[in-house]
Amino acid sequence: RRWSRVVCSLRSLWGQLRIVENDSPGPDIPPPAERTSTSSPLPAPKKPTGVDLLTPGTRAPELKGRARGKPSLLAAARPMRAILPAPSNMGRGNSMGLPRARQAFPLSDKTSSVRTCGLKPSTLKQLGQPIQQPSNTSEVKLPNGPASRTSQVKVVEVKPDMFPPYKYSCTVTLDLGLATSRGRGKCKNPSCNYVYTNRHKPRICPSCGFNLAKDRTEKTSKALEVSSPLPDVLSATEPLSLAQREIQRQSTLQLLRKVLQIPENESELAEVFALIHELNSSRLILSNVSEETVTIEQTSWSNYYESPSTQCLLCSSPLFKGGQNSLAGPQECWLLTASRLQVVTAQVKMCLNPHCLALHSFMDIYTGLFNVGNKLLVSLDLLFAVRNQIKLGEDPRVSISAVLKSVQEQTEKTLTSEELTQLQELLCNGYWAFECLTVRDYNDMICGICGVAPKVEMAQRNEENVLALKSVEFTWPEFLGPSEVNVEDFWATMETEVIEQVAFPASIPITKFDASVIAPFFPPLMRGAVVVNTEKDKNLDVQPVPGHGSTLVRLLHEGACKLEDIGSYGEEELRHLLTQCGIPFGTEDSKEQLCFSLLALYESVQNGTRTRQPPSHLTGGKIYKVCPHQVICGSKYLVRGESARDHVDLLVSSRHWPPVYVVDMATPVALCADLCYPELTNQMWGRNQGCFSSPTEPPVSVSCPELLDQHYTVDMMEAEHSVQHPVTKTATRHIVHVDTQPSPGDPSTGHHSSALCPELAPYTTILASIADSKPNSVRQRPIAFDNATHYYLYNRLMDFLTSREIVNRQIHDIVQSCQPGEVVIRDTLYRLGVAQIKTEAEEEGEEEEVAAVT
Repeated sequence: RRWSRVVCSLRSLWGQLRIVENDSPGPDIPPPAERTSTSSPLPAPKKPTGVDLLTPGTRAPELKGRARGKPSLLAAARPMRAILPAPSNMGRGNSMGLPRARQAFPLSDKTSSVRTCGLKPSTLKQLGQPIQQPSNTSEVKLPNGPASRTSQVKVVEVKPDMFPPYKYSCTVTLDLGLATSRGRGKCKNPSCNYVYTNRHKPRICPSCGFNLAKDRTEKTSKALEVSSPLPDVLSATEPLSLAQREIQRQSTLQLLRKVLQIPENESELAEVFALIHELNSSRLILSNVSEETVTIEQTSWSNYYESPSTQCLLCSSPLFKGGQNSLAGPQECWLLTASRLQVVTAQVKMCLNPHCLALHSFMDIYTGLFNVGNKLLVSLDLLFAVRNQIKLGEDPRVSISAVLKSVQEQTEKTLTSEELTQLQELLCNGYWAFECLTVRDYNDMICGICGVAPKVEMAQRNEENVLALKSVEFTWPEFLGPSEVNVEDFWATMETEVIEQVAFPASIPITKFDASVIAPFFPPLMRGAVVVNTEKDKNLDVQPVPGHGSTLVRLLHEGACKLEDIGSYGEEELRHLLTQCGIPFGTEDSKEQLCFSLLALYESVQNGTRTRQPPSHLTGGKIYKVCPHQVICGSKYLVRGESARDHVDLLVSSRHWPPVYVVDMATPVALCADLCYPELTNQMWGRNQGCFSSPTEPPVSVSCPELLDQHYTVDMMEAEHSVQHPVTKTATRHIVHVDTQPSPGDPSTGHHSSALCPELAPYTTILASIADSKPNSVRQRPIAFDNATHYYLYNRLMDFLTSREIVNRQIHDIVQSCQPGEVVIRDTLYRLGVAQIKTEAEEEGEEEEVAAVT
């Protein structure tokens, strides 16, 4: 009722306006995700074309029932070609990793609380509604009636069957974005946060390119045109046009994301697994008829499947259900369970709204089945079985083949090679779509002891976890552009690709890949404000050259050598520089040859050259860094051979650069960082080049007491975003290796030895034990993928599963030690801690004591 009064007030004040579904808070009030974040969001992705699913008479009731929950990283990562981008403020902050299952409220839920941030605080102020916004809670207090009684509106958690957290273009006919009447305005693109003043309103948004010159009459007429009665232009027998098929593709992908939100834990599907077992067990009935034994095969699995919906779940338009050779007819489909393999019928329905056209298939996972493009209905227990094998490091294709082999043995059926190949492909694509539609919080993999800021991180590599290039072609940009990559866009592309393969099994998979957009993977809260991938800048023609790179870097930082002025140096000056850097030269060498020798050393150091390159038909594998508890902190997937540049990319893309980074190429990594990020490294190690002491002097032992393990107080204060590490409270960083022998090529390598710091001795022991550990053996399994999308999704899943298993053990150990009235929490740095729960009586008692003292 309060919503209705507010809407009526708005209508009387400003007439008919438009409400945009994902309207963000006003520019003068930061959204919650940004208010609690220590880093700024990445630039918003470009706005893809969407489809307006507006239909008459279906949107007014949504003003009561619809509200959005907390933003999610997955919500920000999902939108791509199929749907409009979500607000950019979803990509950061402490709330960015929430599961999609907790994002929104159902349209039909009459008891749901309404989140008042649907109205901008400035708008409420214009309506005469005083606003009070608590700083550390999710409650908003509004006056209620003449007595000014206070009612609290809370954001609550919801279940997986609620309305999804994405913008589905299902708009209504009002607009509370009153930006242009308040002296400043906000770009109308929901994914853009650009703010302008009225006198400087641009025609085109400089941030996202959205057309801001469209007048209100044009927008209103367009909305009315979309909302007009449906034209009767669809024929049940005529094929759709290319434009209509594209609309249908986008809408169907939106529908899948809305309806299919699969719980991650098997325990949440215990009833479903029990149902599957019951249906699989009911197979044979024996009966005697006329003294003859007749065997009747009977199963509780149905032979016919269709969606029970009669109206579109996106736009509420009626659905069309046709026969053979129609736009939505029955299809033959495999039914695959642990004890059943047969052909059944799957009926398709199609939305009649020409602006939607979404295909509605059987999608009820609580019946125990997952639909793969109306070609395969597979029981969920088989998909979980594949995941459990992947947890052990098995190749997904091997796991899928084992499942199919087991089913054939159980059912005593033999498939032809063609049928087996078809089932393997369908099951493989279906499995990865199943993983992408699973509700998952990637912050769950953050180490409970180190949190988001480990004191020591150790580099690992796997050169045998690769992608075969026989069916994928990587392309590189013709011109070197910015090194920043959009993490959300990249992973959304991977997810959209496999979901589309499930929705439309005949669609063409990705065969060309822009290698410069490949993004590393970090748990959301461990990712930096800017993520980079400089692999496109690697020069494969650069070879290691003789010389001391550390000396050259020192001369460059001191200003004794300026490459931009190298042409003005005389031959004697060049020879002196070459001598200092240990670069050999001949007495007859010309000035050009001397300059070339110096520049070659510089390029070799900056390029971080590593001699070993992968075969031409394989990628370079992956590198990743782990904390001392073997929880993965970040991964990078290589196309070309590994170099020091890749490790620098991982470090600068992290939210917190670790105080100690252990890598076997310590000197090249430190020098490469010095050349690529001189201002940053100057704050972290000055002229020491990541060493414990100056590389120009003999190595000395240095004590770093801040690296010792020590008990800490759970930190609930927000850490400042600076070079200072939030745990060690210093800006000092080191790049070290465990090898104590200096390299003959560069004497400064001895200064990077971990033996120079006594506090690193325990970590050296841990590093030596990693090779024989279970997580390492699982991660190091050699697997060559043929499908690029499956390759990247597999590595992300493995990082999550292996890390979360370690974290779950940490949580279990702490829970076992908890006393009554204690709960396990995570502090601001996401470290595990124990908190005391106080009852209301105890809190009232404390308040009485305080009052008495006062």
